[in-house]
Amino acid sequence: MLNKTTQDCVDACKKCAEACETCSTHNEGKEGMEHSVELCLACADACNDLIAASETNSNLDALCKICEEACVACATECEKHADMKHCNDCADACRKCADECKSMLASAA
Repeated sequence: MLNKTTQDCVDACKKCAEACETCSTHNEGKEGMEHSVELCLACADACNDLIAASETNSNLDALCKICEEACVACATECEKHADMKHCNDCADACRKCADECKSMLASAA
């Protein structure tokens, strides 16, 4: 059973991965959005890796740090496209996920 901090992080990761996958789907093939799509897919992968690892509690600190970094990069990019709702939703989910990862790392220290 996961503690509350870890569970909050996993829940944020699930929402973030979904938002990133939706954002990348909406931006796929749009000119000038290649970097955004790449970051969204990398972020979703980092979130999904952390979610999978949480079931076994293996290597969570390292994966949490990777996830936090991916989320910050993705949020920063998606915020540049504030005129698109899916990018705003993605940036919000990424910021929340990065915050939860940071909290989880702080609680483990």
